[in-house]
Amino acid sequence: MLGIGELLCADLKRSVASMLPWDIPWYDPSHVVFFIALYGALTVIGLGVLAAVFLTFRQLKKGEEAHH
Repeated sequence: MLGIGELLCADLKRSVASMLPWDIPWYDPSHVVFFIALYGALTVIGLGVLAAVFLTFRQLKKGEEAHH
């Protein structure tokens, strides 16, 4: 039973300590799937925010009235 506890502790030591790409153990497929989904979602959200900011500034530059 002591061997299993040591094995689990060793796995915990190797777990993700930060969200930075160079700190992720990419050899574990579950980490790969999770972080691809995470960074993909963050990319889509970031692109949406950038598009909203761009369209807002373009609308302000043209002097159009906002339609509420």
